[in-house]
Amino acid sequence: MDKKYEWNLEDLFKNEKELEENRKKIYEYLSEIEQYQGKLINSSENIAKCYQTYEKMLEIFDKVYSYGMFRYHQNMAKPENIALFKKSEQTNADIAKRTSFIVPEITKIEEETLKQYLVENKNLQRYHRIIEDIIEDKKHILSEEVENVLASYSEVFNGCENTYDIFTNTEFVYPKIKDENGNEVELTDATYSKYLASKNQDVRIGAFNSMYSLYKKHINTITELYLTRVKEDTISSQLRKYKSSLEKAVENDDATSKVYESLVEVVNENLKINHRYMKLKKKLLGLEEMHIYDIYVNTYKDESENISVEQAEETVLKALEPLGTEYQEKLKHAFSSRWIDVFEKPNKRSGAYSSGVHGVHPFVLTNFTGRSRDVSTIAHELGHAMHSYYSSSSQNIMDASYTIMVAEVASTVNEIILGQYLIEKEQDKIKKAALINEQLDDIRATLIRQTMFAEFEKIIHERVENLETLTSEELCDIYFKLNQKYFGKDVVIDDNIKYEWARIPHFYSCFYVYKYATGISAAIAIATKILNKEEGIVEKYINMLKQGRMKKSVDLLKMVGVDLESKKPYEDAFAFYHKQLEELEKLV
Repeated sequence: MDKKYEWNLEDLFKNEKELEENRKKIYEYLSEIEQYQGKLINSSENIAKCYQTYEKMLEIFDKVYSYGMFRYHQNMAKPENIALFKKSEQTNADIAKRTSFIVPEITKIEEETLKQYLVENKNLQRYHRIIEDIIEDKKHILSEEVENVLASYSEVFNGCENTYDIFTNTEFVYPKIKDENGNEVELTDATYSKYLASKNQDVRIGAFNSMYSLYKKHINTITELYLTRVKEDTISSQLRKYKSSLEKAVENDDATSKVYESLVEVVNENLKINHRYMKLKKKLLGLEEMHIYDIYVNTYKDESENISVEQAEETVLKALEPLGTEYQEKLKHAFSSRWIDVFEKPNKRSGAYSSGVHGVHPFVLTNFTGRSRDVSTIAHELGHAMHSYYSSSSQNIMDASYTIMVAEVASTVNEIILGQYLIEKEQDKIKKAALINEQLDDIRATLIRQTMFAEFEKIIHERVENLETLTSEELCDIYFKLNQKYFGKDVVIDDNIKYEWARIPHFYSCFYVYKYATGISAAIAIATKILNKEEGIVEKYINMLKQGRMKKSVDLLKMVGVDLESKKPYEDAFAFYHKQLEELEKLV
């Protein structure tokens, strides 16, 4: 394969010798940081110097950890890559353990004294967001001894997620199915969505039943992994004096439970719009019965297309022109400078993601197969990448990170703008209908389906918190009934769908998926403003991307006129969904 389609990891380190030299520097900095143990309470200058050293260490660690992770994700079965990633995980655990004294020590300082430190010490002002967070989180920070013990268990706490990843990515023996031409092909996690979108119902049935028969076979093991992860989260939340796991999660997102509740409430109030779309889809597909495995078919478009990466690049660049010249130039650089590891390969990590490396550039992983969906995925991940670029260019490494809640807005704005560009330029009635259908499917998948996932998580966590004993059968039953509620009477909810929850890796990052739904709601609002050429909106949006963690998530979005605690963004998202549905109904 041409190297231009793979990451250039030499942007991080030329070789493993250079990697290990930098890893050594991390431990040297850790030794320096430990010199401040027991002394942070003495003066603001000690705190400032400690964080200055921590920042230097973090700059190196970001590159070291990323290098190990990227190598591993390129081939998750290669022993040397596994070993390298484990070494990175160990370094991460060592940092957590050896720096765990910092926050508890600062927590011992009176709130007013800390505020005075920030006024008086210019060196400490660089880290004001960290200090402000400590002040706010005081009630959730435990004693130094307990924090140290918890830090020692950081690898253990990641065990369920890591085990699930290894189990499903490298040890699952995927079955073979027959494609549209009757050829026997191997079903993989990456190709599953392709076959589920096939025009041939037999292919869809084969993919659906084969995939979930595999998960059914391992459902007890996966149930144990997932419930253990939920229990870990419950224990952590209780130890840190949160009312619930949900409260802990949303506070870590710089949000509130009101955001979660408003989302689930509005979605449940508007499910009739989704049911109406399902009824239309059933009619357009010409099916007497539409099954859950049928809903992913693009009603019009021929999915036999084979879009090249170069065509995808051209489309994405043209579509995202409304985001401005600077944004465009960086996108071009991302394509030409090997920021993207493009194609599916044996044992490569499934799915897609973007991961920024401070002081270097973002790295994007995709599993491109030449479908229109893959073009949207590239636009989505480049939204994340540009967010990382702007925040890293504007903030130090301590403040350049941002919550997933805001991250999903940046990625989905790109998807919405791309979708509207493709719809508006299309003159052919049937092709336009196909594009609207695809956009409706995006909203269904992101706003509706992800909220269904979020409701599932909330139910499971609440039952675990109430000390209820759950079985794989009960989890499957809960998930099955949610599908019935969310998709309505015009969709046959096949029995095997009850195993789908076991295929969702994001459940191991508790209360993660709701941010996709809040993200698309905010993104629809922002993209609409940009496409309507609202005065100053592009500048406001780029400024928001530059903020990193300098403001809370809900406050960052208020910079562009979106209040996620209210019902309005979700109601507006459904209004957009309804409008596009009516447009499709007119076309057909």
